[in-house]
Amino acid sequence: MSLAALMLSACAATGTQFDSFKQPSEGQAMLYVYRPKAFVGGGTHFKVAANDTIIGRLRNGGYVEKELPPGEYDVWAQTEAKRSTLVELKPNETRCVRASIDMGVWVGRPHFETVSLNECKKGIQGLKQSF
Repeated sequence: MSLAALMLSACAATGTQFDSFKQPSEGQAMLYVYRPKAFVGGGTHFKVAANDTIIGRLRNGGYVEKELPPGEYDVWAQTEAKRSTLVELKPNETRCVRASIDMGVWVGRPHFETVSLNECKKGIQGLKQSF
C-alpha cells in the first residue's frame, strides 16, 4: 500500500499552495481549472487548454490559472478521449472549472464542470499549482 501511495504522490501537483484568486488586469478575465485530490485516476495528468491556448498540465490535487481576453472558450483536455466544457468569460470576471477523472478503457478520461465562484473557493483551498 505504501508503494502505491508513493507512486501517486509523484503524480501530484507540487507548486505553491492556493492562497487567493488573482484579480484580472482591467478588461481581462481569469480562468481557474482545479482538480481535487482523489485516489481514483490519481496517476493521470493532462494538459488543459482554452481554445488553442495551453493553460498548463493539471495534476492530482492541483490547479492552473490563466488570464484571458473576454469571450467564449472551449476548455478541454485529451487522454484517450477529448472532453470539454464551454465557458463564457466576461471582462473583470473570474470563472472556475472543476476537473475530475472518469474511468476509461486504458487510461482515465478528463471530466470538466463549470462551478460557481463560491463552490470553487471551497474546492480549490489547499490545492497546489500544477505545472
